[in-house]
Amino acid sequence: MKFLCKECKEIKDIYKVKFTMSSRLATLVCKDAVCCDEYMEQIMTEEYEGMPEIRRNDSAMDKGDKLWNDFKYNNTEK
Repeated sequence: MKFLCKECKEIKDIYKVKFTMSSRLATLVCKDAVCCDEYMEQIMTEEYEGMPEIRRNDSAMDKGDKLWNDFKYNNTEK
């Protein structure tokens, strides 16, 4: 995602973004997008429009499938 500083007009490109709620601004802000002691503003580009894609690693999926299969097996009529 691209972020723009309102003060000095610097642009920062951050790949992994962690959002947090700012009580002072009453909005979501990126923790790592700080310049001139202020949070930077996100620049909306075509690349980041729409719903983000969530990716899981295989180990997390395997555990989820095992739990779901155990639940189905134990909670179905036999």
